[in-house]
Amino acid sequence: MRLHLGHHFYGAGNLGDDFMLAGFLAALRRLAPGTQLTCAVPFNRAPLTARFPEIEWLPYSAEARRAAIADCDAWVGLGGSPFQSAQSRWFIDHLIEDAACCAAAGKPMDYLGVGVQTAAELRAPGLAALVGQARRIWTRDAAAAERLAAAAPTVPIRAAADLAHLWFRETPPPAAVPGRVTLVANFDFGPWPGRDACLAAIAALPAGERCWLAQESRPLPGAEIALHGALPEAERRRWQLASPEQAGAPLAQVQSRWPSGERLVTARFHAALAGAWAGSRITVLATNEKLRAVARDLGVPALAPDADRAAVERALTDAVVPAKPLAAADAAWAACAEFVRSAVAPGR
Repeated sequence: MRLHLGHHFYGAGNLGDDFMLAGFLAALRRLAPGTQLTCAVPFNRAPLTARFPEIEWLPYSAEARRAAIADCDAWVGLGGSPFQSAQSRWFIDHLIEDAACCAAAGKPMDYLGVGVQTAAELRAPGLAALVGQARRIWTRDAAAAERLAAAAPTVPIRAAADLAHLWFRETPPPAAVPGRVTLVANFDFGPWPGRDACLAAIAALPAGERCWLAQESRPLPGAEIALHGALPEAERRRWQLASPEQAGAPLAQVQSRWPSGERLVTARFHAALAGAWAGSRITVLATNEKLRAVARDLGVPALAPDADRAAVERALTDAVVPAKPLAAADAAWAACAEFVRSAVAPGR
């Protein structure tokens, strides 16, 4: 079997994307050993080749993409929220271009472990045809499945779970360290309206260590490193900045540097999943529907990004260590198995 991976955000700096890809590869090694994989990326390919050598990393050119799609048995979009366009249409336009190549070559398109932020994003120009072209879609939560089913009623859609669960089950993150508070702050190119109230509430906790974790290693506006750098100097000194990423290093080695804390306050989806596997007491900074959904799935408090100090204190009090998400890993595995069966079925 030969698959072309149509999502190209791996290795760009957000470790959550690599956790998803690693989870899929872990499943594929057992479900379909020997599968050939290609992916065209607009980033430096050398670190990706070092981290994921089982994938043939191609240049992001129209010619390379067309050739890879023509040679594949199926195109598959792995993980993320591929249909969102709140910041720009760059990824939707990429998918539409790939869909045209798949249609011309007669290749099926599947999506596995994907999310949908809002129903409105599925009304963007070109989205109805794009989603309707899919052969099958497996989502990472029930809400995404409902939204996609409403937008594409003829496409078989199943609710499953995020692929990163498969990686975390096989390679768990470091256990939560007693006395450590880990904060993962991300506001997608915007400011953090409730920053001072949240940090004041955290400061009142009896923590021996405060770690500002950067799941995203690039200093993007509104992301972890930029927000840490924008703190008042006295506040910045209270927080140890931790960026586990090491370009090209094995993902298990990078994850060993992940500073799991007894408490986790996170505005990153995959940091919340890692916290659940690590045994952290979690509060989610719910900046969007994806984060509200993960808070619901884990059974932990969801905090508005502009919450006042009293609301933050209540959320921290209500925070719990969720049950280890073994059922989610089983659901992600079942989705991968169903995908493999469909991809190798006669007459594909």
